[in-house]
Amino acid sequence: MTSTHTADAPIDLRDLKLEFPTYGGAVRAIDGVSITVGKGEVVGLVGESGSGKSVTAMSIIRLLPPDSQRVVGGRISVLGRDMLKLSEGELQSVRGDDVAMVFQEPMNALNPTMRIGDQLRQVIRRHQKATEAEATARALELLRDMRIGDPNRVLRNYPFELSGGMRQRILLAMAFSCRPDVLIADEPTTALDVTIQAQVLALMQQKARETGSSVLFITHDMAVVAQLCDRVHVMYAGQVVEQGTTEEVLYTPQHPYTQALLRSLPELAEPQQPLPTIQGMVPNLIDPPAGCRFRERCHFSHQRCHEMPDMLQASGTGRSARCWLLDPDNPEREDALEKGRQAQVPAPLPPAAAQDGDSLLEVQDLKVRFPVGADWRGRPRAFVHALNGVDLVLRRGETLAVVGESGCGKSTLGQSIMGLLAPTAGRVVFAGKDLHNLPPQQMRELRRRFQVVFQDPQSSLNPRMPVWKAITEPLLVAEGLSARARRDRAAELARQVGLNPDHLERYPHEFSGGQRQRIAIARALALQPDLLVLDEPTSALDVSVQAQILNLLLRLKQEFGLTYLFITHDVSVVRHVADRVAVMYLGQVVELGPAQKVIEAPQHPYTRTLLRSVPELSRRRELAPADLHGELPNNTRLPSSCFFRERCRYAAAGCGEPQSLTAAPDQRLVRCHRSAELPPWPDEQLGDAGQTPEIPAPESTASA
Repeated sequence: MTSTHTADAPIDLRDLKLEFPTYGGAVRAIDGVSITVGKGEVVGLVGESGSGKSVTAMSIIRLLPPDSQRVVGGRISVLGRDMLKLSEGELQSVRGDDVAMVFQEPMNALNPTMRIGDQLRQVIRRHQKATEAEATARALELLRDMRIGDPNRVLRNYPFELSGGMRQRILLAMAFSCRPDVLIADEPTTALDVTIQAQVLALMQQKARETGSSVLFITHDMAVVAQLCDRVHVMYAGQVVEQGTTEEVLYTPQHPYTQALLRSLPELAEPQQPLPTIQGMVPNLIDPPAGCRFRERCHFSHQRCHEMPDMLQASGTGRSARCWLLDPDNPEREDALEKGRQAQVPAPLPPAAAQDGDSLLEVQDLKVRFPVGADWRGRPRAFVHALNGVDLVLRRGETLAVVGESGCGKSTLGQSIMGLLAPTAGRVVFAGKDLHNLPPQQMRELRRRFQVVFQDPQSSLNPRMPVWKAITEPLLVAEGLSARARRDRAAELARQVGLNPDHLERYPHEFSGGQRQRIAIARALALQPDLLVLDEPTSALDVSVQAQILNLLLRLKQEFGLTYLFITHDVSVVRHVADRVAVMYLGQVVELGPAQKVIEAPQHPYTRTLLRSVPELSRRRELAPADLHGELPNNTRLPSSCFFRERCRYAAAGCGEPQSLTAAPDQRLVRCHRSAELPPWPDEQLGDAGQTPEIPAPESTASA
């Protein structure tokens, strides 16, 4: 489908310009954006944080506070209506009746003081003529459509009583309650596990097809776009820089920014080698650079890039890009391409040293449970069984990744290893010493040898403390160094992690997300540890910033001989950084082995389900919900059989008994007595046929 504007397009933005007045000047958040979404079409909107994606989405139905922004040009047409001319009352009618929106964080979008049933009935009765009983019946029907088990119970629940995936499905049910013609989804699966993400995406696609809704899908996940979208628009610094069909944009990108984004994905890179990154920062939109907004970060920039390019049509296709390289009459084009051929690529890291088998950390039959409630005598009513017999060995100099769904025990395992949680049973042995049976003084001395980097650096850094103090706080506590000595050490650590030492007097809010994660890593390195526990260190970052942090971690591991316990749910990151991987389910390790073998030929049914749920950029396939039956079992009452039995497609005789980790012939352990009987992994997948992306390297950038 082409990108030409049509009068009957459900969404039609033409040359939209929107700015936010500030004391420092007007921030031009949207600058000449033109986007159309055809009837029944799914269009992706991708780009880094700050590119203007969410502002564009909210401006379509005018959700931005009127006093904080102003539209200075362009037109917004939704279902043939000029949204800029509608009154507030008319807007209220459009929202919900004709246009629905699904937000990124369902806990913020749902009212925490109202039951789910009351919220659904309120939306239905607000936009449709329905009695209380009819609204309840409609709400139950919607929950069943969203594959929510026991919908009557869910109607009585409050949002905090439901899982993240369940809450997101509630939002989808609410969005489709009035059968809207247009759905706007703003990062609806970013905070979800891959299995839940697969279910939510498949449900959204199915409902959109059933109702004929047009969908504008905002994300930074290129693999999700590849599976879901018909067309895609790439945004950078408030402008659309490339648009076309999904196959054209993702598999033969034209704009250098799109190419750079795709090359920075770990899915398509050589494992444990540096990823190409986008240097520099997104420009200040109060005073953006003249000409192309990307030119200061682009390998192909030339003199003509000081002029603002129009969206130029690529020859023989329906796609266009905002780049002078598409102009065949550009006299500087060949010189720019030659310059791109000479662009620097990351220097390869030397081969990793062979692991000598010397174990740094051993986890032996680790069990952790938490009390829930109390009776009149103060005794717990029940226990949450977070870890249920975990056994791991972490060798010096290796990266062991721990993957699994939310609630599987990954973070509890990390906190137990750090000595932050006392185990109910079992041992954590670090450098030959049982961490939880050490005198306080010995534990204090040993603790400096293992440090942690958390998922959200903003929450883990003191907002009132200059960065140099935050980085060297461990040195003050452990060694009592003077302020002068700590400043010198902070400058050294900043250089090691790629920060400017001159910026250390600033506060955390003055840095970008990627820079704050570098600060957190510098703080973790302050005491020269042997082990870093990395708890989802890249999940909150854009792909370009993620590449920078992964490169940094690989380099630090080589330079300082660090050992990593890498907790994540991103399989492409695991494939790129890990030596071995442990897959967890309901507090148990169900498969453990070399990362490449586990990812390319999984043997446990749960690992197969997990990998089937991962969207892949390397091929397009039909979205389908993960083949999981029911919800994750309640971990206050553990099954007496195989923990995965009730959700497993291969359950059979013998699965009623508890399963133990059994050694397989290829250096892995699997908690399944049927693992040798499962069909070969590639043969089990559906829709393997697809197109392999060919991301142009700098020396072969696409021509006009």
